[in-house]
This record gives sequence, structure tokens and C-alpha cells, in this order.
Amino acid sequence: MPLQTIYGLGQPAFVVGMIANQESRNVFTKTASANIAFGAPCQRNGDKLASPLVSGGEFIGIAVMKHLITGQGDTFVQYDNVPIADEGVIPVLADAAITVGAALRWNTATGRYTTAAASGTVIDVPGAEADTAASGAGATFKLRLRRVPS
Repeated sequence: MPLQTIYGLGQPAFVVGMIANQESRNVFTKTASANIAFGAPCQRNGDKLASPLVSGGEFIGIAVMKHLITGQGDTFVQYDNVPIADEGVIPVLADAAITVGAALRWNTATGRYTTAAASGTVIDVPGAEADTAASGAGATFKLRLRRVPS
């Protein structure tokens, strides 16, 4: 998602990576050891660090949007403090059409959520399901996360 250059009369209902509502949620902070996009799943990288989820990594939660001084529009950069939600409802981007209630995976090649079978580039996101439907690739939808700590 590019930086905003045009301003409408009203605010959008939600944007990728924000907390979608006031339901129960838990957010903690780690330091980015690599660039992490808003709404992307994160993995533990040592005691105090987090990085984007890769195959075999320990999923710890989803990067939550915040206003940045050092970031690149919609991405935390290395050494930023990253708020990570391990429960709650978060708007994210779809890789294809998704139905409500579907279990979700992360496509590392596209940086979007999918229901496709796990593979070398499609990784399980434990406890993540579609809270709303997505019409197709690039659509924003709400992901509900109920992570069970490892």
C-alpha cells in the first residue's frame, strides 16, 4: 500500500494492520530485526527481536500498524519497535478469494494471506481465521487471531 497522496472527505473504516475493533486483544512489543510489513505474521528472533515469519519459524503474532517516524509507509524497518498482536481482529490483505471462517496461511512470495495448501512459500499461521470474506487478490478483509502460545 503506497503512502497516501489524496485525502477524501471521510476516513476509511479500516486499513491494513490496524486493530479493527475494541474486542479483547493482546499486543506486546519486539524490536524489528528486518523489515516487517503492517499486518504481516511475525516470528521470534532471539529474546527481544522479531522478524517476518518464514518456514520453520515460531509464529508469535501479527504486526500491528502504528504511526512511524522511521518506517517506509506501511512497513517497520530494522530496529523499529513493533507492536505484535497475538489475539484480536486485524485487517489484512488477501491473496485470493477467502470465505468467512477459513483457516489462513501466509504467502511469503506475495506478502498476503491465503487458504492455499501449505508449501515452500505458503506457511501456516496457527490460530488465524477469516473474520470477514475477501473478494479476491488484493482485497482487504479482517483476520481473527486466537493464538495459543508455543
